[in-house]
Amino acid sequence: MSSRSTVAFRPDRTRVAVLGGDGRFRPETLTGCEVRVFLGRRYGGNGELRRLERSLRSGRIDRVLILARWNGHSATTLVIRLCRALGIPVEVRP
Repeated sequence: MSSRSTVAFRPDRTRVAVLGGDGRFRPETLTGCEVRVFLGRRYGGNGELRRLERSLRSGRIDRVLILARWNGHSATTLVIRLCRALGIPVEVRP
């Protein structure tokens, strides 16, 4: 996926968490959404996974987009399982 692509989610200010990335992801490509980016460990995201978990459990996130290429398998698996358990839609992109 190009960093210039637009992902069309519902235009109702859905709260989207983006996990991973290398700093080139542009949140404005998710039109109509409130976007929070949680960096992967490789790019300075120490503690970001814990913050994402807390946000998911507290109901502050409506949808998750995982940029899998920039995350470890354990982090990706953890978030997918948590989202499924909480009924939060999750999409994994390479």
